[in-house]
Amino acid sequence: MLRPSIILVSSLLAVPSVWAEDAAPTTPASMSAPAAPVESEAQQFARAQLMNMAKYLSGTEKFSVTLRAGYDVVQDNGQKIEFGEIRDIVVQRPNQVRIEQRAGSGGRDLMLFDGQNITMLDGDSGVYAQTDQPGDIDATVIHFVRDLKMRLPLAPLFMAHFPEELQRRVESIEYVEETDILGEPAHHIAARTANVDFQVWIAAGKQPLPLRVVMTYREAEGQPQFWASFSKWNLSPSLAKATFTFHPAADAKQIAFAAQIPAMSNGPQVGAMQEQGDKP
Repeated sequence: MLRPSIILVSSLLAVPSVWAEDAAPTTPASMSAPAAPVESEAQQFARAQLMNMAKYLSGTEKFSVTLRAGYDVVQDNGQKIEFGEIRDIVVQRPNQVRIEQRAGSGGRDLMLFDGQNITMLDGDSGVYAQTDQPGDIDATVIHFVRDLKMRLPLAPLFMAHFPEELQRRVESIEYVEETDILGEPAHHIAARTANVDFQVWIAAGKQPLPLRVVMTYREAEGQPQFWASFSKWNLSPSLAKATFTFHPAADAKQIAFAAQIPAMSNGPQVGAMQEQGDKP
């Protein structure tokens, strides 16, 4: 009855991305818009709210937000166990992202995109991996997921092309209700992609920010869920240069991402940063 783990890194990246399957987000050049389905007035309203949220967020130059998240881990006997974590996220376009994760066990891990490098730090052991990656957030996310074979929860939220990603992936959509969540009026919307059912609560008013998401991976065994509640949104945070600067401790040990190590005939690599499932 154990959670997924990452060798030398805790579960910062163990949950699949919201509004994106496990595959890397596509580049704009490879997108092809599907034929628009005939939608009811309520469905059109739901899609408009969803796209307003995506456009608003992608057009925000910088922001910080705290995420309280939970995710199911399906055990060998079929039982689902939920684990949780808190992530403090800071984004500054065009090329900087900081995610600090606090697991329920108390561990703290860090992921940085600084415009020149990708860095992952395991806070408990002090072990980190770092690789060159100049470019904007969109290019870095794609490289991180596609080339380094890592997972990044909520990856499309950080991307300038979030609206295109969302429009391309959503196959059907429904307006559930106008409701209240976390003390704010919100639009409750349900939608489906090829492999995922998701619900999103979007703040009503001039700042259509996501307040909560719930995802069901209907093709996965046991149909596990991922949920996240957003709080402490700040669209004009005061950011010091140190926010996106990594200074390893004197005794920190650097290792490679697993995807960077050539396959060897004598078995798996030891000490490589990669994902792995614990066995009960």
